[in-house]
Formats: sequence, structure tokens, C-alpha cells
Amino acid sequence: MLYGTNGLFVLMTETIKVEVNEALANKFRKRAMELYGYKKGSMKRALEDTMKRFSTPGRVDWHSIRGVLKNTKTSSVELQHKTWSKVD
Repeated sequence: MLYGTNGLFVLMTETIKVEVNEALANKFRKRAMELYGYKKGSMKRALEDTMKRFSTPGRVDWHSIRGVLKNTKTSSVELQHKTWSKVD
């Protein structure tokens, strides 16, 4: 956030410390570097992007995904089970 003080703007930041599963952290770190480059700040940028997406209310555009699974022989329930089994 930007706050004005005597005509100057200061960017306010906050440090958040969390403990997460090591495997999850490694996956996140790898993906962050792939997307934002192998340089300083890529983790910060990826986490900020993720937090923005998570905290921004919005609506799903169902029309854009309608029919995507039409040609699959797997049911939607089976696809959900496959997807969630990969997460665990």
C-alpha cells in the first residue's frame, strides 16, 4: 500500500513467516524459478502473485471451459479423484 507523508510515498511491506511441508516448499520454489527466472526476488514475486489470486474475489468464466472435457472417456468424478490423489 502507498501512504502519503509530506508529499512522499512510502511502500509498506510486511514479513510473514510460515512453516510448510518441505516437499511443497521445494515444488513451489522450483515452479517460481521456472516462471520468474533464476534470480533474486523470484520467490517473492511468485508468492505475491499467488496471494493476490487467492485473496481476489472474482467469478469463474464457465463459458470458457464449457466442453473442454467433452472428448474424454473419464467421468468428472474420476478426474477429480485422479487430481486430488496427485495433491496428497
